[in-house]
Formats: sequence, C-alpha cells, structure tokens
Amino acid sequence: MKRVQYLVMLCLVLVSQAGLMSQSAWAKLTHVSINQRLSELGQRPTLRVNIVAQSVNLDKVQFIVEQRSGSERLMVKPMNTYMLLLSGVEDVQDSEAELVVKEYQVNNWQEVKRMPLFDAGMRSARADKPVKVAKSNKPMKAPAQPSRIADARQPMAALGTVDAGDRVQPGCQLDYAPPQTLWRLGSAYAKQWKLSTYGAMLAIFEANPRAFNGGKINGLRADVTLKCPSTALKQKYHSAEAARVTFEALSAE
Repeated sequence: MKRVQYLVMLCLVLVSQAGLMSQSAWAKLTHVSINQRLSELGQRPTLRVNIVAQSVNLDKVQFIVEQRSGSERLMVKPMNTYMLLLSGVEDVQDSEAELVVKEYQVNNWQEVKRMPLFDAGMRSARADKPVKVAKSNKPMKAPAQPSRIADARQPMAALGTVDAGDRVQPGCQLDYAPPQTLWRLGSAYAKQWKLSTYGAMLAIFEANPRAFNGGKINGLRADVTLKCPSTALKQKYHSAEAARVTFEALSAE
C-alpha cells in the first residue's frame, strides 16, 4: 500500500514539474510591429506584422482589432519566422481602430501592445500629448516632412557611421547554417561580441547588406555567406537600448 502511495505522489510531482517546464519553454514576445497594412478603411482587415521571439507558440498570442462597433480576433498565418499575416471578416469602419496584441502569461491573457491601424489614429494619439511652444519674435517656418524611410533610418544615423570598407573583418565568415534565423544568429554571437542580441543583428545586417532581400532586415537569404562585422562596426552598436530602437525602426519599414 505504501509503495502504491509513493508511486502516486511521484507521478504528481513529475506532472507538476512538466507543467512548469512547458510554461518556461514559452519565450515572451520581445517585439511586435505592423509591417504593412494590406486593406483600407471600410474593408476587411488584412495586414502583415513583424514579431521577434525566441520561440513563438501562436496559441499563446492573440491579435484583436478594436473599433467603436466592437472587436474581432484576427486569424493568424505564419509567413516566416519574423512575419505573420493577419486577416479578419468584419469590415473596419472606424478610422481610429487599433490592433491589440495579447499574450497568455501566468494563466491569464495580458495586453502587451496597442497600435493604430490608420494614420487618423496616429494623429489622434499625438494630439493627446501636450506640446511646449517656445516664445519667439521670429516668424515660424513650416517643418519639412521627412519620408517614412528617412524616419526609420534616423535612429541608425544617430549611432554614428562606419566607412563601407571598414565594416567587415578580413578573412572571417560567420557560422551560418540556414534555415537559421537572424535572431538566433545574433543570439549566438551576442555574448562573444559583448553586445545585445539587437546589436549583434544590426552589426551582421550592416556588414552584409546584399545578404538581405530588398535590403530589409527581415529578409535574410538562405543562399549567402555572411562576413564577420569589424570591431568598429560592433562598437557602433554597444548600446543595447539604441540598438533595440534602431532594429524596431528598420523592422517597421
């Protein structure tokens, strides 16, 4: 009898440990952004989103369109490791509709990000923030309107520049084995280079511009050989926070 009780208790312990292991195996999303909206106001929602995570279990993530008339959970189709295709069946009539991202954490759905679907929503969000105006007797000039790509590149420019000829380490190649993702490649070299994963990914990206389809950081090709970034290029991305901001800007292009 005691032996049976012992075996039952052992089974319960093993089951509880397995549950904890399965929870810890889920890595939280570290980045979510809208890559491209494929539908317009008055149409069914269709869009591509960028994601970054060590391991993505789509059963643990929800994408919801919220508008004045109600909300709809979107259908999700993986396009690659970094991109998902989202679609819905209810027309979006609200110009200030938002995409809400939720993740299942600690036995509960937690909201992790909220993004406007249309430009009107972005303008409304900016209008809610007070703006300080400096007093001056000089007439004010209308500010120039930078392009979307210029805005995305601005964080990278702020990190400094490295001449094209000094971006790679001569005679050095990265250990790259497709279908390895840029995230996993950056994670593998980050500790060795004393950088964050974001910094390592950016250094690889800038050292190998022709290795990415369309020059986009989410488009790492499988048929390329990657060169090692130089010491100067790695030093450019030593700030983890600046590297994260730059990566998110480039991912949103």
